[in-house]
Amino acid sequence: MRFAPAAASVAASLGLFSATLPALAKDIAFPGALGYGAKALAWKGGDIVEVTNLADSGSGSLRACAKNGGVPRVCVFRVSGTIMLDSPIFVGSNIYIAGQTAPGKGIQLRNRNSIQTPLIVKNSREVVIRFLKIRPGPSISPSANVDAITLEDAKKIYLGNLSMQFATDETFNIHVSGGKVANITLADSILALSLDHSTHPKGRHSKGALICSHEKENNICGRITIARNLFAHHRDRNPDIKGTDVGPIEVLNNVFYNPISQFGEFYDLLGDVTIIYGGNVALSGPSTKNKTPEAVQVFEWKRKRRVSIMAFNNKTGAAAGCNPRTFAVLNPTAKARRIPTTSGPFSAPLYKAKHTVHNVLTKVGDRMPGDVHLDALDKRVINDALRCLGRVINTPDEVGGWPTLPSVPPVVDTDRDGLPDDYETATPGLSPDQPNNPWARPSGSTLSHVETWLALLAGDL
Repeated sequence: MRFAPAAASVAASLGLFSATLPALAKDIAFPGALGYGAKALAWKGGDIVEVTNLADSGSGSLRACAKNGGVPRVCVFRVSGTIMLDSPIFVGSNIYIAGQTAPGKGIQLRNRNSIQTPLIVKNSREVVIRFLKIRPGPSISPSANVDAITLEDAKKIYLGNLSMQFATDETFNIHVSGGKVANITLADSILALSLDHSTHPKGRHSKGALICSHEKENNICGRITIARNLFAHHRDRNPDIKGTDVGPIEVLNNVFYNPISQFGEFYDLLGDVTIIYGGNVALSGPSTKNKTPEAVQVFEWKRKRRVSIMAFNNKTGAAAGCNPRTFAVLNPTAKARRIPTTSGPFSAPLYKAKHTVHNVLTKVGDRMPGDVHLDALDKRVINDALRCLGRVINTPDEVGGWPTLPSVPPVVDTDRDGLPDDYETATPGLSPDQPNNPWARPSGSTLSHVETWLALLAGDL
């Protein structure tokens, strides 16, 4: 079902927003949005489209909502459980996929016959995706293309509070193919348990994140924020970074736990790149080789290109309960390419590294206030990082497989205006029995009704 206010009222609302909203509400996707992707705004004022079933395709499916032809919209879920995919879902422009609206334990994406990444954002812009579990698993035939999420030639993208496991290539990939990737945020997410000896044709291939992989010529890739995420149980790519001089790539307040061979690897293969690496914690674990690598290894392989790194307030060591280890933050090349630390401005707020583990592990992944949506697999990964448990795996069965997400009754929306009855009952001026304009703003508020509802569910307010 689609809910679209009359065009005249939408235009009037948008004009009012532009004229009167303070910068905090007007200029970012939602309260608390951070990083270079925070200005993904073009979905505002659009249709509210219900995802009413767990089918791979067809009316009421996530695929039908995500393939929007660029028409602004918000995808809201009236269903919970696992969506089995036979092909990737390509996400269009000007869209907010609001996983926090799913009842019960939320929405899990898993490959069935697909041999590609479940969720791909290609040649799209102004996209927000939050509160989903994306766990593809081994492909039915060998494939080098099974991440959890891939961005390609995409701009103004915000990814937040995602749980990503069971990829057979890197878990998260930003790719540029003769185009431009810029203004991207990945925040508050879990990237864990990528499969090592699985269905990737290269063999052992448990990888975390690959930032600015590339093909073709004239590529531009930068202005990317990787903040407040947990990387756990990957062989390497924690993360691997390339980039160009369009703007820095920020790696801020992340926890990197239990790689086999390497933490972060930064390269000059795409162009001159500046990387800001601050407030991170790198922890060895049960799978980490005895000769623990530095948290950051810089490799310069092109004569006329350079990696510049600003590194500050980072910590290394072993997870609590592991045998103590000492290793450096920077390898010799990284030390030689270090640039002076400034006070910013950075695109995301920073806290000290001594607070990173607690702050990240208490908020990361597909969870909302009261730990709604938090499932057994995410609990396991978080506990691993706290207690020196777990290891890099080859199959999902080694950690109990995919959690079963029960189907629960959807929220009730009697008047079918996109806003659930409980929100309308609790909000002065709204009625669950009479359709209201979900994009109208209550007096004195900087947010529309639908933005307020989404923010309350997510814990943004």
